Amino acid sequence: MSLPRASLVRRLTVAFIAGHSIALFVFFLAILPLSRADDTDEVGPGVALAMLRQDVVETPSGLALRPENAFERFARTSPGVWFVARKGGRSLRWGPVPAEALATLAALPPVTILAEFGNIGASGRAGDMEVARADADPGSLLIAAGGVRPQAVTLAVWLGYLHRELYTLLPIGSALFSLLGALIAVPLVLRTLRPTVRAAAALDPADPAQRLPERSVVKELLPLVRAFNGALERLEAGFERRRRFIADVAHELRTPLAVLTMHIDALPEGRARTDLRRTVFRLGQMVGQMLDSERLALAARRREKVDLVALSKSAVAEIAPLAVAGGYDIAFAAEAERMVVEADPHAVLRALLNLLGNAIAHGGNGGTIEVRVSARATIDVSDEGSGVAADARERIFEPFSRERWDRDGCGLGLHLVREIMRGHGGDVRLIGTEGGAVFRLDFGSGQRPPAAPCAP
Repeated sequence: MSLPRASLVRRLTVAFIAGHSIALFVFFLAILPLSRADDTDEVGPGVALAMLRQDVVETPSGLALRPENAFERFARTSPGVWFVARKGGRSLRWGPVPAEALATLAALPPVTILAEFGNIGASGRAGDMEVARADADPGSLLIAAGGVRPQAVTLAVWLGYLHRELYTLLPIGSALFSLLGALIAVPLVLRTLRPTVRAAAALDPADPAQRLPERSVVKELLPLVRAFNGALERLEAGFERRRRFIADVAHELRTPLAVLTMHIDALPEGRARTDLRRTVFRLGQMVGQMLDSERLALAARRREKVDLVALSKSAVAEIAPLAVAGGYDIAFAAEAERMVVEADPHAVLRALLNLLGNAIAHGGNGGTIEVRVSARATIDVSDEGSGVAADARERIFEPFSRERWDRDGCGLGLHLVREIMRGHGGDVRLIGTEGGAVFRLDFGSGQRPPAAPCAP
């Protein structure tokens, strides 16, 4: 039996409740010291006044505590508690009221609504006194209380009788708890989306057959992932049609080009024959590179262990006759006896041969063409020609870009090299030098195997 697909809403709800609970727990931990009041606590008289506002009532015979009042139960835990209640000419006293408290109360102006006094006739905060009116009306009930033992004010008492303050803070507290809950919940839930994000970031443009995995996707995002995969399928079908079209066109062009070449060879020697032969050669080269661009980009997805040193030696041996015939010396160097990477040997060899052919075409028909394999899994191809103009360095890897139009070629060679290298997770770049040109094939930071050092 398969498990139900995970739900983003369910995860967010659970995480939000958990975050809210954590925020409440932290809040109660913060106010827990109030249940262990010490000599520095000032909340005692306020708790007594909160009780007395409800428990002191006015009767025909005067002021009195209502039956079953909370203050008397609280007074048992704090024997020194006292209070004085006054309204008009009536008054009510409880406990050992200090003379200083009576004198202070008598000196208060009639408009007094709230007042606090500390350490009246006693040591510690048990001597604190607080005065408050039941209402804002100056003629309303005035209550003064003190003598509360701080240890008697427990958390339950504090929360139970300072309800007005709590009700005032409740909207703010609720918003704060919701904010804290969201700050905890949202990142936890978003972490569950990271596998899908990583899978999307890992999609390789060179491999349109890749898809986002649907197994671990939450059900709310599943339609989006399926729609995205559907778009990838349509793109793959479009790329496949384009490949077939280019391959078919290139293939169909080869036969008429061969016939045209045969007719050109039958012409008498002269400038017209030479120009036609060069043009047909360029067209044939373009057709071949168009086929290679599609075929090798696809082949670059295949991987096997390739020794770059041995592959580079083969390329140098293959191109050496053409280089010598063009007036060049050719050299090879390697920093290691073997440099193994995961690659397609045919595609890499074609990329290397393209760079060597480019060096022969643009090296000035003199100097040395060198191939160097480094211990960092790179291959450098250098020549001693005039180099690449500064304004052309950014566009030479674009298709059909040619630095000089008076030379044979169609401008697809370097573009093909770049496509092959990017299909391998690497790249090709032009290295700045004082003279000549150096093109570097870099197989990417992900391929840095330990190299076998060259024998001395």
